[in-house]
Amino acid sequence: MTTILRLDGVSKSFGALKVIDDLSISLAQGEALGVIGPNGAGKSTMFNLITGGVAPGAGRILFADRDITRLAPPARCRLGIGRSYQIPQPFAGMTVFENVLVGATFGGGRPERHCHDSCIAVLQTTGLLGKANRLAGSLTLLERKRLELARALSIGPKVLLLDEIAGGLTEGECQALVETIRAVHRSGVSLIWIEHVVHALLSVASRLVVINFGRLLADGEPQAVMNDARVQSVYMGIDEAAA
Repeated sequence: MTTILRLDGVSKSFGALKVIDDLSISLAQGEALGVIGPNGAGKSTMFNLITGGVAPGAGRILFADRDITRLAPPARCRLGIGRSYQIPQPFAGMTVFENVLVGATFGGGRPERHCHDSCIAVLQTTGLLGKANRLAGSLTLLERKRLELARALSIGPKVLLLDEIAGGLTEGECQALVETIRAVHRSGVSLIWIEHVVHALLSVASRLVVINFGRLLADGEPQAVMNDARVQSVYMGIDEAAA
């Protein structure tokens, strides 16, 4: 399969603290990759490195065989790297449609007049079309999560990074959002999804990686990774000898 995104020996330190340590991960085109790890393992920093929010101290990041290691965040966005954030922060005084339109024009780099139809399609995909004229500040948590997803989709991403998008939802809300994420993936978008709601993640991901102390601990078929004694020890607190 064609590799669309690759981290090649990437490291990142903040002062004396090494947050990402010689990390190499690849994403195939059309793949849904799940990422788990303890709090503080470096997962969100990995996303910040991919999107350009922080620069690596070592290593390379390649997107569609292009070295984007030193490319500015807006340029990466316009190449097709979209991202949702763990805590949705919509423009509360703007409508749902206007929020998505901002993403399409400023993130996607297209004139506003060319974005209306695609924004409507994104709202349809994310189940928000009926809320298009509502102020974003009036949305429920699930609806804000959907809007966060819609804004990321508004740029027309080739790769979509999801950062704990299921957190804080009820079981029913989580399942509804998972169905939307499945639909996005079926449309051809490659996914990297960081998530602590593991059953939701495993229902979408075809491959799972585990990060601990900024290093790759495991990478493979999801159930095999979850059964790995090292993963159970680090992530679930199960003693390796008992596992």
